[in-house]
Parts: sequence; structure tokens; C-alpha cells
Amino acid sequence: MMGRNNKTDWRGLNVNRERRHENLIHTLVEDKETAIFTYNKDLMIFAAMIGYAYNKRLSLSGDKISITLGTYYNTEDDGFIYLLALMENKNATCLKDPNLSDSIKIFEDYCNGGLDIIQDWFRSNPTDNSRVETLEAKIWEYMKSQEGLEQGISNDDLDVDF
Repeated sequence: MMGRNNKTDWRGLNVNRERRHENLIHTLVEDKETAIFTYNKDLMIFAAMIGYAYNKRLSLSGDKISITLGTYYNTEDDGFIYLLALMENKNATCLKDPNLSDSIKIFEDYCNGGLDIIQDWFRSNPTDNSRVETLEAKIWEYMKSQEGLEQGISNDDLDVDF
């Protein structure tokens, strides 16, 4: 979408997820008995962080459902999308208008991978109807596995030239 001065109307860019995850989204967002997240975008952010933590990027291939980037921006959650792009690209040019679609794709891919991981976690613990115990256990397990490991990104590794 183009506005004045041929700039992208970035708030109108779509952030997609695959429709095949709708049962999981219904369980974690919409079902009053099992909802953990308030909004779909909150689950998508969580899933993207899980995908990143487990290094699982999975390109979207099926039927997609969109949320506009403006929806993330309205609650200042668009920063998570930019953060993943910065960590992946290690340069700030990914935040320029012509590159925003690529940055969103990185987020979508990690989200898609993360939703697969979360679904696998739930399949491996079918007796946890609330899903909370499974998520707590997996997050705790991951945190314990990271103790004592040196983190891989330093500010010195980032190129901030525009």
C-alpha cells in the first residue's frame, strides 16, 4: 500500500498465520475454559518466540489468516516482529519500509514453527486439559537447559547503519 511520497503504509501490512492452527488458537485464546491468551496476536508473539528459541522456522504454505501490522502497533507489540528481524539479520536495514515485508515473514515463519512445537507439546501430554501445566513444564525445561550457556548475540555484532 502506498501513501504520500511512495512510502509503504506499513500499518496495513498483513501478518499471517496458517489456518491449520485454528484449533490450537481456539483452545488457547477463544475457549473460555482453556484460554491463556487474550488475543490471537498474543499467542502469535509467544509462538514466534518459541519458534526462535527452538530454532524452528517454517514457511507458511496453506490457507492463511491475517492480522494487520497496525493491530500489533496499537499495543506496541510490533516491536517483537522487529526484534526477531534484527536478531535474524543482524542489521537495522530490515526495519526500512522496503524490507518490512521480509521482516514480517521472519516473524510468520517463527510463529508457524512455534505453533507446531506447542501443538506437539500438547499432543505429548493429552491429560493436561488446561494446557497450563504443559507450557509451564516446557518453559521451565528450556530455561534449565539454557543455564550457564553464553548468549550468541552481542551488541557489537549488530550493524546499525541505515
